[in-house]
Amino acid sequence: MYRRLNDSSFGINCGGPQITSSSQLVHEQDNEQLGPATYYLTPEKRWGVSNVGVSLSDNPPKYRVSTLREFTNTSDPQLFQTARLSAGSLRYYGLGLENGNYTVNLRFAELEIQDGPTWRSLGRRVFDIYIQGNRVFEDFDIKREAGGASFSPVSNEVTVQVLHNYLEIHFFWSGKGTWAVPDQGTFGPLISAISVTPNFIPTVSNNPPSNKKKNNTGLIVVGILVPIAVVSFLTLLALYILRRRRKRKDNNDNYDEDFLGIEARPYTFGYGELRDATNDFSPANKLGEGGFGPVYKGTLADGRVIAVKQLSIASHHGRSQFVAEIATISAVQHRNLVKLYGCCIDGAKRLLVYEYLENKSLDQALFGRKKLSLPLSTRFDICMGLARGLSYLHEESRIRIIHRDVKSSNVLLDSDLNPKISDFGLAKLYNDKKTHMSTRVAGTMHGIYMKRTVNLS
Repeated sequence: MYRRLNDSSFGINCGGPQITSSSQLVHEQDNEQLGPATYYLTPEKRWGVSNVGVSLSDNPPKYRVSTLREFTNTSDPQLFQTARLSAGSLRYYGLGLENGNYTVNLRFAELEIQDGPTWRSLGRRVFDIYIQGNRVFEDFDIKREAGGASFSPVSNEVTVQVLHNYLEIHFFWSGKGTWAVPDQGTFGPLISAISVTPNFIPTVSNNPPSNKKKNNTGLIVVGILVPIAVVSFLTLLALYILRRRRKRKDNNDNYDEDFLGIEARPYTFGYGELRDATNDFSPANKLGEGGFGPVYKGTLADGRVIAVKQLSIASHHGRSQFVAEIATISAVQHRNLVKLYGCCIDGAKRLLVYEYLENKSLDQALFGRKKLSLPLSTRFDICMGLARGLSYLHEESRIRIIHRDVKSSNVLLDSDLNPKISDFGLAKLYNDKKTHMSTRVAGTMHGIYMKRTVNLS
């Protein structure tokens, strides 16, 4: 779970001890020994790191590197003397950030590939960098960015927007560069330090409350005003609750009470709002029908184009359990997963609102009447994107999810033919006997792998 909002900046000394930079920002230590598929979360839940990939260089594999060399042309040489190394995928997460625009500073220094006229200098480390799911640097080469020099500091800054108190920085090896120079396994992403600072004046603070003594007059005034304020607040609260209940009885368009106590609250739409957006769920707006119900295209009042799924199978969960599951699904976000905008609950009606993807499903693109021309390279990219999405659901997400029904009709394509997996996380909402699926494992899992059995009959 996210930590409570208590600040809006942090720093990480990747692979090394805690260091305070020249800007007086504390870069916390990041010297935990990660493995081929592990993660670490700080005790304060301030940030976390996860690694996926097996290095071939050492036994045991090496996931941190360091040097005693002195770095010039930088005011923070110690931040470049250690680094976190991965053979495939390395992610850092900022948790509980105040929403707004931030400057993300990424520091690099090539510590493995050597300089000089030697074959050990011929290695090339090439990887991609994603922030908030968007690729900000493609085919990034630390040594090239440093003018061809190893052990030379490189700093890059990127401005990003935090909308849900959450920041993700992903370093991903896409299969480029060399893999055995100077040693086997020297190819994955490498990062020396990360700092995240706000581009706004924060409204949260770590300062303790003032301990100044109040005089007797002040205590008397407080003793009079506090009871009055409490009674007034309770009265207004009671009136507010009565008004909300009356309004919910006349128009069941607001469901905030269902999400009280749920941290990652999905947006709740009114049934009338979705009915208007889809022209009363007109057959002309029907996009298709899957195992969980029909899907309609709609346009909201703000101009957003959406896909509305009507869940046609009665759930065995109660209302509160249903919204808790939807909240879990909405907290899982990845560039290869269909984004859930929110949901609607109106009596027995259950509706989910997703982003609309122009090129519809993969099976329509391959076999439909208006099938698309997909060259081999595009099909390979679609397979890779699908694999990344499944890997995220199974291993990298904070909440592990088993899909149970991966097929071409559940893979949607956006305008750039990027694949996105749909209908993930819905299996747990229904009894096996009431669904179209025959797998036994349902729902989510935390930290363990669960064997999946499929009935092929």
